[in-house]
Amino acid sequence: MKKLSVLLFLIFTISAFSQENLAKLEWNGYAQLCASSNFIDNNSFSLRRLKFWMKSSPEFSEHWSYKVQATISSIAQEKFFLQDVKIAYTLGLFSVDFGQFVPEYSLQRFQSDYSLSTIERAKAIDALIPSGSLGVRDIGIQANFSSKNKHIQTHFGIFNGYGVKEYRFQNQGYMLSHKTILNIPLNQNKFQIGYSLQYRYTQNLEIPKVLPDSFLYTGNDFRSNIFVHFQARFFELQAEYLNANFEGEKAEGFYFLSTLNVNKNQFVFSYEKYTDLIEKTTDKPYYRLAYNYLINKNKIKLYFDNFFQINEGKIENYIASIQMQVFFK
Repeated sequence: MKKLSVLLFLIFTISAFSQENLAKLEWNGYAQLCASSNFIDNNSFSLRRLKFWMKSSPEFSEHWSYKVQATISSIAQEKFFLQDVKIAYTLGLFSVDFGQFVPEYSLQRFQSDYSLSTIERAKAIDALIPSGSLGVRDIGIQANFSSKNKHIQTHFGIFNGYGVKEYRFQNQGYMLSHKTILNIPLNQNKFQIGYSLQYRYTQNLEIPKVLPDSFLYTGNDFRSNIFVHFQARFFELQAEYLNANFEGEKAEGFYFLSTLNVNKNQFVFSYEKYTDLIEKTTDKPYYRLAYNYLINKNKIKLYFDNFFQINEGKIENYIASIQMQVFFK
């Protein structure tokens, strides 16, 4: 409740700004309320996300900009989580980002939660992006380049390398990241292809969802990712492959996602597989069959989702979910 009060205070503060300051500030947010069940012994309602952000408008400065973003989620025990605190400087085709933010890596990780056709991102994305199980964000600096026609976009970053769930006063590691995207126009369609790379040297780092619980890893962590995305008027196809190499021990995963758009209706199918380095987990692939109704595009959106595995012809680990998404403005 205390954390929610902080968020409401931030919204009130914005509303109290003068008209001149409001002209230099943009804000928005959304709520996602979710119900899920396996129809046996697991039934729950949750606040999947209550996300809020503030960022500078184009009138703020010719070269400088900022963004602050926070969220509350039942998955995180309703804790207030300050996600992004980013300052950027732009000069022509180049820009530099400073602060706490998501390192550029992967395709789906940079598709906003509210715009996804699936309730959740693929398991391989959550685990194998640079700080996926360490708070997703990291603290550092990132240089960006985008060609004038945006056909080529590339990023280089250097970060602490241990995420944002802790702060190390004597950090002995570091992380380097790189991502390049090629945007290829095909008549009225969009086609993207790209790759991401990450190198991290770390000492005594716990990496949940990838390495066994309570195991502290010291050494080199090299990760790579390739992706492709095709978007036409009525349908989208995208796929990614990710891997992480811990000096010879490798975790990897991929997904394939297709979305058919018919007026306000979305029909979704996905297939994904993630293989970690934890013996007790099951590495069989997951399937997703979903339907979304866009009441007012992404501003008011209703999701119906079925997520499951198939083992010897039988459905296992089935979860059905319904989610409502509403924007603040």
